[in-house]
Amino acid sequence: MTAEAVAGVCAQCGLPVKVRSGGAAADIFCCHACRLVALIVGRQEQGELAWNLLRLGVGTLLAMNVMMVSLLLYAGSVAEENIPVFRLVLLGLSGLALATLLPQFIRGAARELAEKRMSLDLLIASGSLAAFCVSSVSTLRGNGEIYFDTATMLPVLVTMGRIVESTAKTRAGELLHSLETLLPAGALRMTGTGAVEVPLDRLRPGDLIRIRPGERVAVDGRIVEGTTTIEEAAFTGEFLPRHCEPGDRVIAGTVNGSGPLLVEAERTGKELLLHGIIAMIDGAWRCPSRAERLAERLATRFIPLVLAVACGSALTWCLMGNPARGWLAALSVLVVACPCTMGIATPLATSLAIARAAKAGIVVRGGAVMERLGSLDLLFFDKTGTLTTGQPAILSVCRLDPLVTEEELLGRLATLESASEHTLGKAVVREAHTRSIQLGSVSDVRTYPGAGICGQVLWQGKTASVTAGSAAFTGAETAGDPAAAGTIIEVAWDGVNRGRILLADTVRTDAAECVRVLHECGITCTLLSGDRHASAAAVARRAGITQVEAPCSPAGKLAAITAAGARQIVAMVGDGINDAPALAAAHAGIAFGGGPDLTRHSATVVIFSDRLDQVAWLIRLSRHTRAIIGGNFAWSFGYNTVAMASAAAGLLHPLLAAAAMVVSSVTVLVNSMRLMRFPDPKRFIDSN
Repeated sequence: MTAEAVAGVCAQCGLPVKVRSGGAAADIFCCHACRLVALIVGRQEQGELAWNLLRLGVGTLLAMNVMMVSLLLYAGSVAEENIPVFRLVLLGLSGLALATLLPQFIRGAARELAEKRMSLDLLIASGSLAAFCVSSVSTLRGNGEIYFDTATMLPVLVTMGRIVESTAKTRAGELLHSLETLLPAGALRMTGTGAVEVPLDRLRPGDLIRIRPGERVAVDGRIVEGTTTIEEAAFTGEFLPRHCEPGDRVIAGTVNGSGPLLVEAERTGKELLLHGIIAMIDGAWRCPSRAERLAERLATRFIPLVLAVACGSALTWCLMGNPARGWLAALSVLVVACPCTMGIATPLATSLAIARAAKAGIVVRGGAVMERLGSLDLLFFDKTGTLTTGQPAILSVCRLDPLVTEEELLGRLATLESASEHTLGKAVVREAHTRSIQLGSVSDVRTYPGAGICGQVLWQGKTASVTAGSAAFTGAETAGDPAAAGTIIEVAWDGVNRGRILLADTVRTDAAECVRVLHECGITCTLLSGDRHASAAAVARRAGITQVEAPCSPAGKLAAITAAGARQIVAMVGDGINDAPALAAAHAGIAFGGGPDLTRHSATVVIFSDRLDQVAWLIRLSRHTRAIIGGNFAWSFGYNTVAMASAAAGLLHPLLAAAAMVVSSVTVLVNSMRLMRFPDPKRFIDSN
């Protein structure tokens, strides 16, 4: 295992970090800023909090006194005979200040050098020590320039900048902490003697859980008894509660509203959807984008470049006969260089964007996915359950066999479809329940995505081999009207076509608005559907999509995605199992959280609400993120180029250089923090 192969979580902000071999498990931080803040706000029960706050306060107070005394000397307010005394005072104050503030930088530099790496700590420690040593020699000799103010204020300014940086990172990490607190401590499990309070780790699938009004749901399951409203804002970003009744699913971590519930557990422990979301977000932070990897490489090569420029400027000024100015220029170069702007320009913006999306109920699996969404050219939509509500209704039932009643046709088809998760199948089952048609039993079910379903159906004492799906799949000699604006299911058993059923779905109310926003972003939208072309075209027209590919099997969808992906950045929005291959093949696969597990696992983006407008919102967020990263990079390169050139030319005093370095880091931080103020999806769509 390599030195950076083990993944861990930052003890301060909660973001992922590569743990280097040889480091203690309790000493894991993603950056020096978090290490510093953890020291300052360490465990109070161990006495660290008071000690570290005292050390920071004393060091800062001493540094400010050094600054004030230095200003008196610079202003000529000290009598000539008292100057040596003031210099000795500065020497003593600076020594105490550095003894208080500098050890953390020296330890950080030593740690990085031991791992054959260079960091900002090396620049800070070497710059402060060099300024202090030269000033001490000048003080003891009684002549020469002194830079005690630079030596002490440099670590103070950097410390303050790191506190700001860690605070910004903590804003991103707070999301995981908030999700982890959603689960209750225990649950009421029903037993033969009544309800018993048990811890969550003792719950198992199949347990019946009693949930009282106002309590958090402890398991992923299905409501057995009771009607209520469920608050799901933490998962979906939707603040209006969802009405739930027997048969509806509930998610662990949501809040039961108005009525008591009896829920049958389906997933418990680490299998909960909440833990899956936490794992996905954590994995997203561990998956760097191409821009992040580039930034990391540039940052690691930046320190040697700074040292080379510093040595080169000192040598040049010495050769020009001005060694004092050469020393000042070298010190300014060491101080003004800011690798932090490169190191945090992309990772911080990406982490904040992923956190902002998660706050809206969207999980993006990695910075690379966010990066690709920001450069998207072509977006494919599935039809059923994606552009439409996924709640189709039966428009007509056509009997082709006069000996078969409508009740038998629906009863056998609903019995077969009861073993399917397809939205059309669920619509048939709902219609059978509405008509009070009793279902039979089914066995040997085989599903053929994009074609149909077959199995042995026992209905009212008679067994038949039932096949349902397209005309080609069932072998129907005559097909339904190809121009009908709906989906036709041919039904056959024992080799004879017995009838057909026409179903139609309604287009989502936010579909047209979503497509409009995507078109404004310059993204081409195409509808891929396994349904007939007439049905798919009718939905596409209502949604504002002009390009339609239908009928399209799962293999056809995969081929279309693959072909388009070779030329453009492509994303796919899908909801069904038959969309899984296309979702996996796209540069970004977007699925809704209410869809099948296979679909969610194949997708790189999961939207846990049932709102299509969040697709457009996410793409706008990713483009905003790309613009912020570009701005951060431009500022980083521009600042370091101008600042290092000015310092090398001797035009920048070391103290001003230190302040400029901190301002540069804070500029990148503030620019990245704008992502957390990106408008909510609903407000964003309304404004467009």
